[in-house]
Amino acid sequence: MGTILVFLFGIFLLWKIIALLKRKTLPFTTYEQKKYATSDQTSYKDVDSSSKPEKITASWYGPGQQIEVKGLSLPGMVYVGENLPELKGNNNDASLINPELVVIKAEPWQHGEQMSYWPRYSQIPPQCRGAYLQWLATGRSEPETYVGYVFLFFYGLERRLFQDGIQDGISDSERIAIVDEVRRLLSIYGKNRSFRGYATSLLAMEWVLFRPNSEIPNYVDLINSYSPHPFQIQLSRHVAAQKPLSPAMALQWIHLHPDFTLHTPARRCTKEFQELFARRYSEHFGEGIIVPPNKKNLSISYGAASPSLQGMRFVFSNLPDPFMLIAPLEKIFAVAKSCTDELDAYSCYLGRKGNDPASLAALSLLPKDLVAHSTLAKKTIEMLGQIIANGPEIVETKKLYEILQVSLPEQIRKKDAEDLAIFVEKLGFGLIPDVRYYGTKPDKSSHVVIFPNGHGMDFNPSAEFRLVGIMVRLGALVSQCDGNVNPHEEALLQSLIQDDKELTQIEKKSLRAYLHWCLNTQQGAAGIKQKIAELSFVGKNTIRRILISVAHVDGYIDPNEVKQLEKLYTTLGLDKTQVTTDLHAMASEDGLVTVAVKEQESMYAIPQPQSTAPIFSLNHELIRIREQETQQVRNVLEQIFVEQAEEPTCDEPQVDTGEDILAELDQAHQTLLSHLVKQEYWERPTLFELCKEFGLMLDGALEVLNEWAFANTKAPLIEDGDPIYVDTELAKEMINA
Repeated sequence: MGTILVFLFGIFLLWKIIALLKRKTLPFTTYEQKKYATSDQTSYKDVDSSSKPEKITASWYGPGQQIEVKGLSLPGMVYVGENLPELKGNNNDASLINPELVVIKAEPWQHGEQMSYWPRYSQIPPQCRGAYLQWLATGRSEPETYVGYVFLFFYGLERRLFQDGIQDGISDSERIAIVDEVRRLLSIYGKNRSFRGYATSLLAMEWVLFRPNSEIPNYVDLINSYSPHPFQIQLSRHVAAQKPLSPAMALQWIHLHPDFTLHTPARRCTKEFQELFARRYSEHFGEGIIVPPNKKNLSISYGAASPSLQGMRFVFSNLPDPFMLIAPLEKIFAVAKSCTDELDAYSCYLGRKGNDPASLAALSLLPKDLVAHSTLAKKTIEMLGQIIANGPEIVETKKLYEILQVSLPEQIRKKDAEDLAIFVEKLGFGLIPDVRYYGTKPDKSSHVVIFPNGHGMDFNPSAEFRLVGIMVRLGALVSQCDGNVNPHEEALLQSLIQDDKELTQIEKKSLRAYLHWCLNTQQGAAGIKQKIAELSFVGKNTIRRILISVAHVDGYIDPNEVKQLEKLYTTLGLDKTQVTTDLHAMASEDGLVTVAVKEQESMYAIPQPQSTAPIFSLNHELIRIREQETQQVRNVLEQIFVEQAEEPTCDEPQVDTGEDILAELDQAHQTLLSHLVKQEYWERPTLFELCKEFGLMLDGALEVLNEWAFANTKAPLIEDGDPIYVDTELAKEMINA
């Protein structure tokens, strides 16, 4: 008797060793499954009961096998039989094909409306069984098949991998065949969000449980919220090894954690957000955050599609569980939020219908880091650098647009000019004329000046800067009268800038480039008359002295200069015959000059001063202006060359408050909107049930609300997906309009 007991004990011990060897290849140490409570289902008289032990145990028919059911030959990868209990439940497995149940012949695309959300083969109507079996028999490829039939088949694949495969083991070839079949089904039915989510989750979990030490397959999406399991393994290994988290891994952690939600720019302009985050993260944390390992073991839950496999959890006793930590995530999230803030204007622009992400308007809204370091920008920067190698340089406006590789607009409006200046600034250069600082915009058929380094993104021009800018342009206007800018005139205007101690170095650099543009671009007096008409007599005489000072500086007054001065005097409301008198008066104060009288061909020579160098500094005139000017003079001077205001072009969404825009929606959609505004994102099933409550179809309701938002604000209200994102700020603004 003792010998028999020893023999039996030896057999038991051998069985345990074999079982341990089988489990040794698995990366986890604990497997649990909670009992799943099924929802109420419609019952049929032929529903089987797994509680009857006399029923035939079901079999798994693997890849390459065939089984006949109700006269149909079904290819393998299905469970067929009368009894296949759930792991911890009183029902048969949801996927089990019981050949004893009634079947009514049907096509795969029929009777889907009679299926429940979590169907079980034993509980669906006979005609649905007929449709399902027909789909199986015809190769599981009919594209119009109701997706619930696809799920029934998918349930069996889940059970085979994660229940049989873990308890009893399956061959690598069979496991690979199941993976290939899921990928094939995805290629046909992947447009269904629900199926795509569960299928990608299965593929990810298969890698985690059966081959975590191999390279992650390219069909496993690490950023997919349906399948966070591979990332959890990666993160846990990094923490265990005390490796710094890369920017991509840190960002992934934020993406997949349920307690942290990134704002719209992270989704709408993903590429730009990721690049900016990588830069900001490295600025804050160098090589990356190092997370101390916690004591809790990594625990991964698998959210099965099958109602028979709910509550599956796998514990990895050799790995920590950093996914539950909050402190490092808060540091990462702070960086991510700053990036979404920087990209908010760019994101809003892209969100408006018809806006081009490659336009200057869009590019000018990008952070400087992204503009200057892009592949396209590097080539552009190199070309501009060559152009200004010897200092500020004149460039055709058309040529500049070609260098920037953006379209030249039909007409350069003020907003276009601002976008151009901002974009050039972000490349590390300055543009003249910069409409933001000089009130003048480039002309598409004219020229601009490019100068190195630019104004800087935080440039805040002083009142002195604006005043000197007006002097420079007025001076250039007079200098160009004779068709030839005299070196003395240019030197005078240069000294006006250089000798002014109230100007900063950046302001002087900008003004020198502006002078270069003014002297090399024909200046006109159009638009000045109305503004000068507002000046007092003192103000008009101030400008008069500036004009005479520039004209007189070279010791010679050309007839064309006299003619232009007379036109300007007339514009000022002064007597044009006063020009010659003023010139002689200036000469008597500061030195003798030669005045050419335009009415006669001969010129009356007045003795020249001994030196041809200018003996008058326009800075003296600036001092007089500071001493004598009224506030009116300064205001008009600052506005004198500002071009005529254009119709404003508003890029921000504007809610029309002229009428109740909510009245454009029926009551059901208004009620839905009032619920949507409560949170920024919604799980698709939750929103599906909410729409159902209001008698709406989810996709149709979202389309109606987005069309309504576009009609009133030219901006989207909802970003469809899973989860579904809502622009809550815009929604509240529209509701309260």
